[in-house]
Amino acid sequence: MSVLRPTGLATAAVRSRPSALAGTFAALVLTATMVTAGVSMTVSASAVPQGAGRAARAQLAELADMGIGFCVMSVYLAIFVISQVMSLAVAQRSRESALLRAIGAEPRQVRRMVAVEALGIALAALPAGYGLGSLLGRFWLHGMATHDMAPADTSFHAGWQPLVAAGAALLVCSQFGGVIAGLRASRTRPSAALAESAVQGGERVGVARGVASLVALAGAVALSAAGAAGPAENASQTIPLVLLCYLAGIGLAGPWIGRCVTALCARLLRPSGGAPAELAVAGTRARARRLSAAITPVALVTAFAVAELTTITGSGTDSAGEKWGEVFLTLVVVGFGGLVAANTLVMLTLERLREFSLLRAVGAERRQIVRTVAAESAITTLAGVGAGLAAGCAVMLPLGARTGTPLSGLPGWAWPAVALCGAVLVGVSSGAPLLRMLRVRPMDGLTRRSN
Repeated sequence: MSVLRPTGLATAAVRSRPSALAGTFAALVLTATMVTAGVSMTVSASAVPQGAGRAARAQLAELADMGIGFCVMSVYLAIFVISQVMSLAVAQRSRESALLRAIGAEPRQVRRMVAVEALGIALAALPAGYGLGSLLGRFWLHGMATHDMAPADTSFHAGWQPLVAAGAALLVCSQFGGVIAGLRASRTRPSAALAESAVQGGERVGVARGVASLVALAGAVALSAAGAAGPAENASQTIPLVLLCYLAGIGLAGPWIGRCVTALCARLLRPSGGAPAELAVAGTRARARRLSAAITPVALVTAFAVAELTTITGSGTDSAGEKWGEVFLTLVVVGFGGLVAANTLVMLTLERLREFSLLRAVGAERRQIVRTVAAESAITTLAGVGAGLAAGCAVMLPLGARTGTPLSGLPGWAWPAVALCGAVLVGVSSGAPLLRMLRVRPMDGLTRRSN
């Protein structure tokens, strides 16, 4: 049957649930933007002007290394977050996947469908990411030249190298995320197609995921110990890798983190929160696996903010150019994580249209649903920001002291500022789509797809 061909399945999936795939598209565009900017910086710095002095050549060599390092870090982050976003997008179509299995689709066809989806979205994201990355790279080089971190006559070049690098990065990241998401989708049981009332995200978490989270955390601890025992330069280069190891462990352990934080918040919310608090506690506990998809990007933003703020405030450098460069890279990385986090939270809220419509149909008021989502956002904030702060401290306590930027040098205002930014990110991203969803009539919401 033609409907069971992977290309046909992928096309039908994109048309039936565009909001879920839009999240993956946004993450891939951001990835292409960062890779293009990094490679463009390296290409521009490699074109040494004739007659350039030793100091200018040293600045250009440093810029080239900076671009390569930024590109590598971008790919690490992309692999980490895109697998999460794609898994969530595919998991939101679990009933459709089960229905395909029920009418005869084989597991390999479902996996190939997800791979084709990922490839198609990557191809669509490449032009947009390349264009935005060229603008970002041009602004980056201009800022470095303005602050005497690059020769004033350095020309910006994009060319074919950033395009090829961005395309390769998107291919690797999308297919890696597609493999992870496709494996889960292919294991969906055909009988799940009939489970109309099944709670989304309430699946049991396997033992293998728990073991993998412990391995990732153990690897982060080992890398921290090795970095702290080695030269200061190696310790500085180890910080991003250790952060990613901790974040991988947090992502894998997300369901358990969500359950623990929910149990803690239940004692605080239930006495004074009433029915909305009870619904929030029950909902977050039932959707522990979905909650991990929100915890991970929030933790990523928080951990990188703590690490970079510690580096900037504790470096003791008086160079305005170095400060500008550090702040610029911090904003780019944190902005990347923040946009992915916001995208994930919007996806998680949009998939609950039927649930909210059912609550309204049985008598719940709009303000009660808003209070429920607010309580859930508080739980998500506590879990994500708490995990991110723990990861940031676990990295900077041993490695910050080794690089001369101890965690104790972080100003007191930075801690509440990071927590407040995390709360605003979660609250706005969860609340914005809710306002639109509450304008839908309950009876319409019960039959409408959450697009």
